[in-house]
Amino acid sequence: MTAAIPATMRAAVLHGGRDLRVEEVPTPSPGPGELLLEVTAVGVCGTDAAEWGNGPKLLPIEVRHPVTGHLGPLTMGHEFAGRVVAVGDGVDPAWIGRLAASCGAGPCGECDLCRIGRSNVCRRYAAVGLHRDGALARYVTAPAASCVDAGALGIDEHEAALVQPMSIAVHAARRSGVRSGDVAVVQGVGGIGAFLIHVLVDLGARVVAVDLDPGRLRLAAELGAALTVVGATATTADELVAAWGEELPVFFEVTGSQRGLDLAIEIVPMGTTIVAVGIAKAPAPVDLGRVTVREITLVGTNAMVRETDLDDAARLVAARAGRWDVVAPAPLPFERLVDGALAPIADGRPPAVKSLVLPPRP
Repeated sequence: MTAAIPATMRAAVLHGGRDLRVEEVPTPSPGPGELLLEVTAVGVCGTDAAEWGNGPKLLPIEVRHPVTGHLGPLTMGHEFAGRVVAVGDGVDPAWIGRLAASCGAGPCGECDLCRIGRSNVCRRYAAVGLHRDGALARYVTAPAASCVDAGALGIDEHEAALVQPMSIAVHAARRSGVRSGDVAVVQGVGGIGAFLIHVLVDLGARVVAVDLDPGRLRLAAELGAALTVVGATATTADELVAAWGEELPVFFEVTGSQRGLDLAIEIVPMGTTIVAVGIAKAPAPVDLGRVTVREITLVGTNAMVRETDLDDAARLVAARAGRWDVVAPAPLPFERLVDGALAPIADGRPPAVKSLVLPPRP
């Protein structure tokens, strides 16, 4: 580390449910294979809000993480970008000064799953901002292998934080097997659904978007959806069935709701792949009999494979550079993190499709 980097910094540290404290903490140093980023923007998602509002469940605050060894209060923030100010051993110093977008992934790279290209389900996986201290601070460390040079692609310092959620959408699309010319339903035009529409349109799919909110449906159309359908009406199911005719290759269920999954299983034709993108809040029954006799494929999707999804995600963000304000408005100041992002998202009234937050001021 250089003398210009302060020894301490302000960070948003989660101590427990609805107990987020802004504290002065040591500035991290990059380890081998890592970058030290001066944070430019951080995305806040449903996972962050759930951990703050009803957690901790994923964050190792009460139970030690088996890989990182972290136990106790943790700095949040797993969707982020920043300027590289230092590098660890084994990292090309040419990274210094670049604007890096990070997916935050930390697979081991050595287990059997990593070796076959499934690093997102690595047996020793650890993620920045979830299993180790994250980016809601002035500085954060991240594996260089989980970062991409966003500036070289023409992405600005705020929109670069959208690369991580875009990589989630890229991975979900890959899991589906969708091809150019296919019809694909996206049910739920939220923080991942909006990015998923962009991914599918880029792949050449004909996207049918479903949501309860007319504003979200207008956004879906702007992102390239060929048809939009208002959800949870007396005619929703009939409109969807009419949209695809006899064949529907893939249905993305992004709401994570029991009602959404039930609808998908009920109305899709034989042979459809249903990708469960949204995370259900509680265990729920599934009509497996219908899944079996109609040969429906149910697919889960988790995080991203950094080796294949990250570069594509950065390219897709760059393709709309300067026009993502319809999804992610101007970032909130750090002081508005709770009342402007975490609390409204946790309470089911998100202020935007994607909320971005600035780092604390020096």
